[in-house]
Amino acid sequence: MSNGAGANIGTQSISDNRLVGGAEMLRSFPCLDGVRAFAAFTVIAYHLTTVLIVIDPGAVPSLIVRHVATLDRFGVAIFFMLSGFLLYRPFVIAHLNGGSPPRAGAFWVRRGARIFPGYWFALIGSMLLGVAVFYQHDFTSYATAFGLLGSYHAYGVLSYGLVVAWTLVIEIAFYALLPAFAGFARLISGRSSKPARSSVLRSNLIVVTVLILIGMLSRYISIFVIGDWGGPSRTWFPIYNLGSWLPSFLDMFGLGMLLALASAWRETGGVNNRALRIFAERPWASWGIAGIMVIALGRAGMPLVPGLLNLERSTAFIRDELSIIAAFAIILPAVIPGVRLGALRRILASRPFFLCGTVAFGAYLWHLSLVILIERWSESLPLLKSAPVFVSMALIFTGVAAYVSYVLVESPSRSLATVATGGRRPEARRFRDWAVIDFQVHASRIEAFVLPRAETRRADSFIVMSTILCAAIFALFLPSLRGAI
Repeated sequence: MSNGAGANIGTQSISDNRLVGGAEMLRSFPCLDGVRAFAAFTVIAYHLTTVLIVIDPGAVPSLIVRHVATLDRFGVAIFFMLSGFLLYRPFVIAHLNGGSPPRAGAFWVRRGARIFPGYWFALIGSMLLGVAVFYQHDFTSYATAFGLLGSYHAYGVLSYGLVVAWTLVIEIAFYALLPAFAGFARLISGRSSKPARSSVLRSNLIVVTVLILIGMLSRYISIFVIGDWGGPSRTWFPIYNLGSWLPSFLDMFGLGMLLALASAWRETGGVNNRALRIFAERPWASWGIAGIMVIALGRAGMPLVPGLLNLERSTAFIRDELSIIAAFAIILPAVIPGVRLGALRRILASRPFFLCGTVAFGAYLWHLSLVILIERWSESLPLLKSAPVFVSMALIFTGVAAYVSYVLVESPSRSLATVATGGRRPEARRFRDWAVIDFQVHASRIEAFVLPRAETRRADSFIVMSTILCAAIFALFLPSLRGAI
């Protein structure tokens, strides 16, 4: 949704570039694999529910449907924020340290290797299984699907190849423009070879703020203005598709970039904003706010049949904005260390979450195709219409496909891209070694994700509880607010 939806969908939890830092420099973020796994699960749950209620309208209670209907955009927001955080952070650290930014060419090669091979593998597999979606069966349609250009065609957002690929189109656009965003921040910070840290902070804040505002404005226009138009007026790049283009999601990437700036600022000797520190030290509070936002979404008029076509405009806008708040609250304690690990961080960094996060990209790409395939089988095999059987088969098939994709396609492709861009050549290993996802190195990183104990203030608890109370009140009165919108 990288990395990624997506799907960050196409990102990694370890920085791609080599940076020289002090003892406080974090080289990896062991909780992010768990966050990525959580995001993938929300998207899978959304699509599973959508298909289940088509097979059997009473298979899922309406209360659950109303909340699951919000998870598609929630998971996508997490993926996009992870991309913004992981990919912008090396540029910011280099800027703060007065060093050269990562080379754009190498960056694009590695990002392309992170997305395209796994995507092509899933697309070809879905075509062979007969579950790929094509508006037309001709060369242009296939080229559009393999080139990840579907969202730029009048009727191609969900009609070229994989339905979930629309998030990858957005990811690729972000990758293409990210070096320019970082370069603009350098430009406005001054011509000095090593500008003042305050100037670097200010210039990056300006860029991030502008991106967030563009994202909010573009989404508002796509929902409330363009939504009144009858349809696209041209075949390629119709403004009618604005809601599926990068500008309408720049706020999600921008908030991830904001967290990257906060992380880089702290690790290069600065002090983070007090509010960030307070909630980073209390993951339960941050995730509690995210939970309240999800509950609020269930009260925002979500339909009993999940899907974009069933949303009223005000509901769609509220869904997106609350999903962004919830996603930000989910990611915050995973990227900003606290004075203690806590149970939540340990769970996110645990072996099951790490393994699921490692193969999350493949799971994101394959799951809907396999769900559709099982749904077709259910027409001749009534046993598959049982919700527990259907869900179990979908999860097992998705897990196998994701693992095969990671071992045979994604991991080798990333290694080749690393070598091609001047990185260290991996040691020669047997296939058995390639087929095992190593957890030991990851396990050693979580203990380093702790800050020295800082002075706490009595007001900190008051701020936390007040924020949670305000969120709860907002959720309570959201139906009235929706009516006003």
